[in-house]
Amino acid sequence: MKKILTIAGTFILALMTGSVSAGEAPIDISGHATVLTGWQHDDGNAMGFGGEFALERGLRAPNRDTFNFYLDQVEIDIEKSFGENIRLRADLDFGRALSGSGRATEGSNFVVEQAYLTVGILGGELAIGRFNAPVGYYVVDRIDNPTISFPNIYNFLTPTSVTGAKMYWDFDNGIDLSVYMMNNIFDCLQLGGTCLAGPRTGPGTADSAIPSFGMRFGFNWGEEETASTIGLSYMAGPEQGQNAHWDHLVDLDFAIKLTENFLLAGEGIYYQRNNLTGITGPNAKFLGGLLVADWQVNELWDLFASYGYVHDVQGVVTGIDQQVHNFLVGFGYNITDDAKLKLEYRLDYFIYATNQGPRTAIGPVSLSDTTSLSHGVAAEFSYRF
Repeated sequence: MKKILTIAGTFILALMTGSVSAGEAPIDISGHATVLTGWQHDDGNAMGFGGEFALERGLRAPNRDTFNFYLDQVEIDIEKSFGENIRLRADLDFGRALSGSGRATEGSNFVVEQAYLTVGILGGELAIGRFNAPVGYYVVDRIDNPTISFPNIYNFLTPTSVTGAKMYWDFDNGIDLSVYMMNNIFDCLQLGGTCLAGPRTGPGTADSAIPSFGMRFGFNWGEEETASTIGLSYMAGPEQGQNAHWDHLVDLDFAIKLTENFLLAGEGIYYQRNNLTGITGPNAKFLGGLLVADWQVNELWDLFASYGYVHDVQGVVTGIDQQVHNFLVGFGYNITDDAKLKLEYRLDYFIYATNQGPRTAIGPVSLSDTTSLSHGVAAEFSYRF
């Protein structure tokens, strides 16, 4: 790992100092940095994952208060064009796992978020490599979302980056289409061939013998100040490490600018893992919804609020049969055009099922303890360069 970081750092430094020849077309370098501080309180019935500001990026514990500083990520984006038809893109993410970095999902302080080559073909654009999955409203980089924390839809299930090939068409009538294949929907950290699930890894799956696939159909309208979109996504594939039984995911996302200063966005998701007889029943199901409102009061200030709901019906994603309601409010302040400060209060209310027996996977809890509450506050400072 030290060798990888050394090579990456040397390459970036060389680009910045101009010692790497770019030929006729320049190499574009940009990026951002995000740091957080947050406090979270978990009540006496807390268990499993939830909230956003606890230790180990969301692992709750009974009767605990957590206050920490988090180096979320420093990202370097490198882009190079070769003529008019070919483009190379790489997003290099650096963090620190011990500081609660969201970049530590794959067990490393350094993650290649994206690295792909695009070629114009068939009236569209073909991307081959690793790219952000075109699904859902929230995106991988915290700085690009209206709120500080991620919703539980994203924390528990929504895929982030995938490795494969994608075709993208942007039609003149406001319609766009993405069709892609990938090694698997959910990346995971493997130990002895077993996937270890956790925040933002979904149910945790190993690569199958054949790829999974996905698509997103988008409809877009409005001028630049009121640009709006609705998208419908579908993903499926043999995510259990064998080809017989498939996972299916359907997602509807929207982002509507009701005025130039008011955004209403949201998402609905349904996920099903087939044929888990003897573990969670014939099919395991997960569903959720999300609403986000962001009001740009003036050039400096904006106010935001959100409500989210998820239900892990058989517990295949979070480990137990539970429902979670999530509420948050906050505001943002633009220090400069490239620097922003946010402050947020978040509350997560957990409702555990009473018919699932002892919860030995993540700690025994009395069947009479059917609800739990976690809440906290956080501040974020982000800067683009």
